[in-house]
Amino acid sequence: MPDSAGAAIEPRTARMVAVAAPIGADRWDPDGAAGVREGRPMTVRSHHPLNGVPFPVPLGDLDEGGREEGAAREAGDAPARLLLEAMPHKVWLLGPDGAVTFANRSARTAYSDLSETRGEAGCLHPEDRARAVEARRGALASGAAYVFTGRYRSEDGNWRWHQTDTVPIPGGGGVAGWLVTAVDVDDVVADNKALEATTNLLLLAKKSAGAGLWDWNMRSGALSLSEQGAHLHGLEARACTLTSAAWTALIEPEDRKVLWDAVTQAVSTRTPFSADLRVRDGAGGVRWIQSIGRVLDDATGTSARIVGLALDITARKQSEQALARARDDAERASRAKSEFLDTMSHEIRTPLNAVLGFTDHLLKRPLDGETLRQIGVVHDAGSALLRVVDDVLDIAQIEAGRVAFDVEPFGLQDLVDGTVAIARGVASRKRLPIAVLRGPDLPARVVGDPGRIRQVLLNLLDNAVKFTAAGSATLAVTLDGLEAGQARLRFTVSDTGIGISRAQLEQLFVRFGQADGSIRRRFGGSGLGLTICRHLIDLMGGTIGIDSEPGRGTRVWVSLPLPVAEGTPA
Repeated sequence: MPDSAGAAIEPRTARMVAVAAPIGADRWDPDGAAGVREGRPMTVRSHHPLNGVPFPVPLGDLDEGGREEGAAREAGDAPARLLLEAMPHKVWLLGPDGAVTFANRSARTAYSDLSETRGEAGCLHPEDRARAVEARRGALASGAAYVFTGRYRSEDGNWRWHQTDTVPIPGGGGVAGWLVTAVDVDDVVADNKALEATTNLLLLAKKSAGAGLWDWNMRSGALSLSEQGAHLHGLEARACTLTSAAWTALIEPEDRKVLWDAVTQAVSTRTPFSADLRVRDGAGGVRWIQSIGRVLDDATGTSARIVGLALDITARKQSEQALARARDDAERASRAKSEFLDTMSHEIRTPLNAVLGFTDHLLKRPLDGETLRQIGVVHDAGSALLRVVDDVLDIAQIEAGRVAFDVEPFGLQDLVDGTVAIARGVASRKRLPIAVLRGPDLPARVVGDPGRIRQVLLNLLDNAVKFTAAGSATLAVTLDGLEAGQARLRFTVSDTGIGISRAQLEQLFVRFGQADGSIRRRFGGSGLGLTICRHLIDLMGGTIGIDSEPGRGTRVWVSLPLPVAEGTPA
């Protein structure tokens, strides 16, 4: 198909010219403003929006035959106009100056500002107009089609990204106009921006963490390392590919089995790959790296690759090792302290027991009153010192985890009566009665450590006697429950003593803790008793609690699960 200059027009261009021709024009106007002269393009005039699109028509075609041909062309272009109007795609035509000469229904509906007066720029984002002009200028110079992506104002006033495919319409030896088709790609652009932001975030995280990338191909055995990945493995900092054997050789011999065991586990169990490995850092030192990754399958669903990251965890490992050494040192120091306390307590107990035994003997002899009083003071002081030594030894054994329990069946009544008898010996000096209350349905015999239970109850009774100037102390034993042969017993020690405030209760179960400093000055004591009781009760699976009110007394309760001894009536 030759144009007015005699040059051949390709079939694709011929179709573009056909589209650019006046579709359904009402009339031909040979006297139009541009005029028609020999061999020059004429300007086709019509009442259609395509009015003014140059169409190359030789002068000789304007005779009667030419007019008939033009009329026939008009009739033939009517279906093309209807086709463009019905297309769902946005299509419009631009003149050589960029003015809109035609827009189909989809384009007019989508772009409210797309008009002949404002042109394409009316609906194009101001920031994108310069790029659009530059793109069209380059297309004018080359005569080639081009693709442009920009923001166009939609009918609702919002800016949406569109990709336009602009094809030049040849005419008069140059470009007579442009055919533009547009596709809404706003969602695609948004997704790409989100992907770019996520990628940048991942790259930033990777850079901040100093992570290196690696990719191991299971079939070829090739390991691909990024620049940072190679550096972390003690190699020159450049991307490289290694064999599996070379990769293994980089790992310290003690950790090679760890590496391949982790690979086997990840592939066989379909779980993430993770291994902490040691490599040489290139300067003769050792670097710890953590390799983490995932197994990837090929198209057949077979495991083909493991892709992951390598992180330098040398500082973390050094901290862990330092912490382990400090823990070991602390444990050794604790054991040494416990051994020292154990030894010293026995060394102190031996002469102290001799003193107490001798004073017991003297107190039974017929001596004058003042001498007996003085011997009694020595005996009381020695007994107090012995209790402190016992408390310190118990704390040392608890901290060392060496508390032993002698579990055996014992009579509950015998335990209670024996414990109260010991406490009454001290209470009698203050003329303070100690009452015993027993609940119904108590089992006669239970299984436990009677010595440790007696130790706890004696401590609670001693405190009740110590802090009660007048009134009484009571030990109550009740059965809270019996299930599957196990009884839950509750021991409650109450007094009418000085009591303490709720704020001071928290200090009672702390080592060397007492309600306040005046307590130690007035009543003495190490402040270890309740701490020891709590630990012993915890170790026996029980609980301990306390309620108190200043000036009204204190109530301490212990709940212990103790199996009922065989042969004991329910």
